[in-house]
Amino acid sequence: MNYKLIVKRSAEHDITEAADWYYTQGTHLTRQFLKEIDEAIKLLQDNPEQYQKRYNEVRVLFTKNFPFGVYYTIENKLVFVHAVLHTKRDPKSGTKRT
Repeated sequence: MNYKLIVKRSAEHDITEAADWYYTQGTHLTRQFLKEIDEAIKLLQDNPEQYQKRYNEVRVLFTKNFPFGVYYTIENKLVFVHAVLHTKRDPKSGTKRT
């Protein structure tokens, strides 16, 4: 069952900021990072309830090859992506955006 997914501007900013940093490290990393984020978002659309609640109603999907978490909530059949944060960052900064 597909859910409708909404990526908030703050999460888009997180993705852009990370992609820009990876670009300074090498363009192939940027492509790999964006591909992995895209795959994570597709997973959320297909089955967002697969991932556990970590902070009240906020769930986190961790990427496989990059140290990032996708912070999201589910409301009815809508999935809201609030943040995409490096795992070294304080998770509260992602949960405060909900």
